[in-house]
Amino acid sequence: MGVTRQVKVGDLAKMGALTEGWKARLSWGDATCEDMRGEYAEDTLRLSWKVETEDKDGHYVVSIPIRISWSPCNYGGQRPWLLCPYCGRRVSALHLSSNARQLACRHCFRMTYATRNTDDQDRLHIRRRKLFRRLGAKGSIDRYTRIPRRPKGMWRSTYDRIKEQIIQTEMDLDDAFMASAGPLISRILKRYPAA
Repeated sequence: MGVTRQVKVGDLAKMGALTEGWKARLSWGDATCEDMRGEYAEDTLRLSWKVETEDKDGHYVVSIPIRISWSPCNYGGQRPWLLCPYCGRRVSALHLSSNARQLACRHCFRMTYATRNTDDQDRLHIRRRKLFRRLGAKGSIDRYTRIPRRPKGMWRSTYDRIKEQIIQTEMDLDDAFMASAGPLISRILKRYPAA
């Protein structure tokens, strides 16, 4: 499994875990889960592992059966899917909980994408960094990073268009900052008027 904290159906298929009678020891690459074992029989993948606890025993075993669903592909063959042990949703990955005791889909854990937790300014910063990367910028990119020269082989019109997008994004950043800081500045000016 590597160092990831999720089970992906594609990785399982590549290692041959979705063939009848498969058994193996797996690794999360994480200290919270030890001695992970997996076995596959009758379209069910059973994963079990030890979880460290505060008790005198020091650990207990978690065992979760995961049903596998198959869908036909357009050009023959079948594609495997994991069925979430909690909601039964057909997914390509199951995630391990932070306490390493549950395995469920992102919907059951109410996981969201990082960009859904960003505001307008953060999105503009992300857009600005992507535009800089398109021009070949390396390292960290902050507000004072200069626009790079045109990369070799890039059309002048493409470079000019990206440069204009960067300038527009910077103006949008200024507007977003003033929109969020404006009320704060006016409150400060009301509280401490100029003498």
